[in-house]
Amino acid sequence: MSVIPKPYRKPHPPLWQACSSPASFEQAGRNGVGALGVTLWASPEQVGEMIHIYREALRTRCEPVGEFVNNQVAFFTFVHCADSEREAMENGAAQAAAWYTNGSFTFFEAKDFFVKSAAELEALARDPAGGGLTGQYLRGKDPNAPVSKAQRILGRIMSGEDVPHEQVWEVLSAQDSLIVGTKDQVRQGLKRYESLGIDALMSFHQVGALSHEAVLKSIRLTGELIPEFKTPAPP
Repeated sequence: MSVIPKPYRKPHPPLWQACSSPASFEQAGRNGVGALGVTLWASPEQVGEMIHIYREALRTRCEPVGEFVNNQVAFFTFVHCADSEREAMENGAAQAAAWYTNGSFTFFEAKDFFVKSAAELEALARDPAGGGLTGQYLRGKDPNAPVSKAQRILGRIMSGEDVPHEQVWEVLSAQDSLIVGTKDQVRQGLKRYESLGIDALMSFHQVGALSHEAVLKSIRLTGELIPEFKTPAPP
């Protein structure tokens, strides 16, 4: 494949690969390129497992496709910071997160599967003993765990149900993949990702129907936290 225009920098800029599955993280490690991950409701445990796969592939099976290895991991997630939880909710942060997730799954043609999985979790929550073989599999999951409850709520929204804003906020603010809330809550969310071994977190603020003023304030408040975190060396 020919890339045009050719990079001016010698050697080329750091190479990155977008990753959303364990296999893609392994491939990025094998290729010696940076991993660009997206949370999309993955729990911190799942993110940690994917980072481990990437690091192991880098360590044991790396055959660089570029002139040098980029061994960094960056993740992308929705961030909204406000002076209080009430302000964040009134800004429409939960609805923005749901809008973003709905749009992302639609774009990646995974919406139908997500809605089906959410409906199965919803059924399991109503009837823990039912569901046949699928129910037996799903019983290995807790339908009331924060990530599962978020998936159930989002499935209802994607199916066209009008879910009360307060209910959306209560569920989405309890999970760990998105970072929404007060400055202290955002700080905790950022530190949670840092502890997983992520080198850079790309925070997405301008989402859905959030007002321009709310977005600018969120960026400013989040930016005030940056000095508390170490800056990784350039790859």
